Amino acid sequence: MASTTERIQTSAERNRLLLSILSETDYALPALQQHESYLGDLERQRKDATKWVEEVDKMRKKELKEHKKYRDSVMKRLAYKVSGNKDKFEEKAAKEEREYFDALYEEAMAYKTELHGIMSRHSSAQHDLDTLYDAIFDGPTPEFPEEDSMERAAKEALQAYHDTKVRVEVELEVIKTLSAVVRHLDEALYHIEDALDHSRMDMFGGGTISDMMERNALHKAELSTQEAQRLMKQAQRQSKRQVTRMLPVHIAHGSILSDVVFDNIFTDMAFHDKIKASRAEVQRCRLDADCQLADARSRYQQLDQAVQEKAQGLETARSELQHTRELIFGQATAAASGSDQRGDDKPVTE
Repeated sequence: MASTTERIQTSAERNRLLLSILSETDYALPALQQHESYLGDLERQRKDATKWVEEVDKMRKKELKEHKKYRDSVMKRLAYKVSGNKDKFEEKAAKEEREYFDALYEEAMAYKTELHGIMSRHSSAQHDLDTLYDAIFDGPTPEFPEEDSMERAAKEALQAYHDTKVRVEVELEVIKTLSAVVRHLDEALYHIEDALDHSRMDMFGGGTISDMMERNALHKAELSTQEAQRLMKQAQRQSKRQVTRMLPVHIAHGSILSDVVFDNIFTDMAFHDKIKASRAEVQRCRLDADCQLADARSRYQQLDQAVQEKAQGLETARSELQHTRELIFGQATAAASGSDQRGDDKPVTE
C-alpha cells in the first residue's frame, strides 16, 4: 500500500491545478455580494424612472385637455405650442432615463450570471480539493502529526456547529408552537367576549336564542383553549421542559336547570360572573404564554449568535487544516524534486 508521502507526490499536479483555480476565482463571492447590493440600488432607480414616465404621461394627458380650449387665440396657440414642446421634452427625457437604467440593469444581470458561473467553478474546485485531501489525509497520518491535530480540531468544530444548529432549529419550532398557543388563546378570548355579549342580552330578556348563542360561543372558546393546551405540551417536549405547562383554565358551562327551569335574572347574573372568571383565567394563560414566547425568542437570538460564532470557528479550523495540508504537499513534492535532481547529478560510472 502506498504511503501518504507517495500519494501526495502522485497527486501533486492535481493539487497545483485545483489551488490555481481557487486562486483565480476567490474574488467571485465578495464580488457577487457587492454586485447584489448594486443590483438592489439599480432596481430602485429603475422603478423611480418608470414612475417618472408614468407621471409625465399623466401630466401630458391632463394638460392636453386643458390646452384644447385655447386653440382659438393666436397668443394662446403659441403658448400651447411652447408648452407642448416642453411636455414632449420631459416625456423624451423620462423615457431615455428609463431606457438607460433598463440597459444598465440588463448588463448587470448578465454580469451576475457570469459571477454565478465563476462561483460554481470555485465551489467545484473546492469540492474536488476537499475530496483529494480527504482521500490522502483522512484518519491518522503518523508521518504528519500536525495534520492529525488540525484534522481533529476541524472535526470538533464541525460537531460543535452541528449541535448548536440543531438547538437553533428546535428553538425556532418552539417559537412557532408558542405563537400558535397565543393565537388560540386570543381566539378563546374573542369567543368569550362574544359569550359575554349574549349573556348581557340574556339578562335583559334575550330568551332561548341568547342562551344558545352564549353556549355556542363558550363551546368554541373551550375548543380553542384545549388546542392551546395541546400545543403547550408539544412546546414542552420540543424545548426539553424549558417551556412550562400552561396554567389551568376552566371555561364556564351552563345547565338545563339554570337555562330553562330556573332561568331568571339572578341565575343569568351568576352565570355572567362565571364567564368573566373564565375570561380572567384565559387572560392569565395568555400573559404567561406571551412571556414564554418572549423567553423562547431570547433563547433563539442567543443560539443564533452562537451558531454564527461556531460557523466562523468551523471556517477557521477548515482553513487552517487546508493550509497545513497545502504546506505538507509543498514540502513532500519539493523533497521528491530534490531527490530526483540528486539522482540526475550522480556521475556515470563505466
